Amino acid sequence: MARTYDRSLVDTIASKAHVINDNGLAVELRPLPDDDRPHALDPRVLAATLPKLASPGVDVAMDDVMAMRKRPIKPTYPIHTGKVTRATRLMWLAGRGIPVHIWTPENARADAPLFVYLHGGGFCYGCVEERDPMLSYLAERAGCIVAYPEYRLAPENPFPAAVDDCAEGILWLAEHADEFGFDPAKLAVAGDSAGGSLTNAMVMRLVDQLPVKLAVTMYAMIDAWPPTRNSDFSYDAYDHLPEQEAACFNRIDRIKYAGVEPFYVDNDLDLLKHPEISAWHADDVSMFPRTVVAYSEFDFLRCQNERWARRLQDEGVDVRCVRYCGCDHGFLERFATMPQAEDFIDLVAGEMERAFDDCGA
Repeated sequence: MARTYDRSLVDTIASKAHVINDNGLAVELRPLPDDDRPHALDPRVLAATLPKLASPGVDVAMDDVMAMRKRPIKPTYPIHTGKVTRATRLMWLAGRGIPVHIWTPENARADAPLFVYLHGGGFCYGCVEERDPMLSYLAERAGCIVAYPEYRLAPENPFPAAVDDCAEGILWLAEHADEFGFDPAKLAVAGDSAGGSLTNAMVMRLVDQLPVKLAVTMYAMIDAWPPTRNSDFSYDAYDHLPEQEAACFNRIDRIKYAGVEPFYVDNDLDLLKHPEISAWHADDVSMFPRTVVAYSEFDFLRCQNERWARRLQDEGVDVRCVRYCGCDHGFLERFATMPQAEDFIDLVAGEMERAFDDCGA
């Protein structure tokens, strides 16, 4: 099965994208492709949310880790047109085996960039099959090698297990660059939600060993520490259509009250201030490379991401701040059913070409 929408919707998003000045921060708005009303909820998101409002029990609680791990994956479909090979290897890292999935497109060059994707899921869950179509498309679209490490999950493996696995895994990949056919000096790291936190951690952890040249986050967790996680948050910041208020706030509150952070730190809440969990608390972020900070309009983490983009900008980082209008947290997992997910991968492919000018489809 291919897209559930016409490709023209993706083209519309790109053609209507524009930049606004939000109190000194340049924010790139990627608009709804099929609803011109400002601050409307995406019709696909609205359709999925209405049953949850009618029957609240239909939605799995995010702090029910076992239920979240067993839930069916969201609908997602492959749309790449050429041959993309996916292989799985076991990385031996300090006495433990960590699987890594590798996508290699037929258009990859011998010195292709490496794009490492770190999945979200509150550090507690996450499924490669939910992201396989998206990463296959990215590999083909950008002509790069894509890697997806299966880092250890909480609560069985609390912090810093995931950070250690990702950092050591990236160094393992670099040692095997010739085998996989990429240039380790051309390293991009990206992640969504908790994977965005891990992406920021990789920038800081690897700066003296294997510097990240491009960082991309989507609705990243920037500050999980309870005394400051709500800084700059206010429902008043979320303009919305009056008739959609319940649906919009449902999407915001889903993440606001997710409640998975204590599992990651074995209930040591002070540890949530560690910079490798909450990048906001890093003393210095000037080492960040070109960074794309993307997020959804109706997401609790939007306020954190905008505050983070401002800080990066103020500390001299080359930052691109992108807001997906009408979307909620997790839309990337609905690749080929949400046109915004495809648009985002097109945007990332463009960033890859910008960062590594000999790369491209």
